[in-house]
Amino acid sequence: MNATLLSLLTGLISGTITAVVTYFATLSKVRLDLTIEYDKELHQERLKAYQALWPKLKPLAQYSPEQPLKYQIVKDTSEKMRDWYFDTGGIFLSRESREPYFALKKEMQVIIDNPELQSNKDAQLDSKWIKPLHELATTLRKALSDDVGTRRRPFL
Repeated sequence: MNATLLSLLTGLISGTITAVVTYFATLSKVRLDLTIEYDKELHQERLKAYQALWPKLKPLAQYSPEQPLKYQIVKDTSEKMRDWYFDTGGIFLSRESREPYFALKKEMQVIIDNPELQSNKDAQLDSKWIKPLHELATTLRKALSDDVGTRRRPFL
């Protein structure tokens, strides 16, 4: 085989390999850039959604509650959370936040469905009802904070 043909063949193979590597490197970079942009947008939307949910949990505050916790407050809070879930933020709940969200909703539903409590809606709930609500609400707020990274040290 003559040297010119060998040089031409070597250049062709080398060029093809370079083109293929460049293609896959560019494809990877584009995918990475799109993933980063998606994650940024998801983070911003999740932050907005969680900011809308946070004040709805205020009646379940463990420290310095605005008023004693009663059946009707639990019912109203549960309804506000339901509306938030379907109108604003349920789609943004991460897997890590869904579990605490629904654990709190389930505990609230136990109170809402209790016939004894239904008959006396203005009576203050006793600690056997309040303590689990406080713990579950705290767990949910922690999960929401973890999702958006508000309680972590800055990366830089």
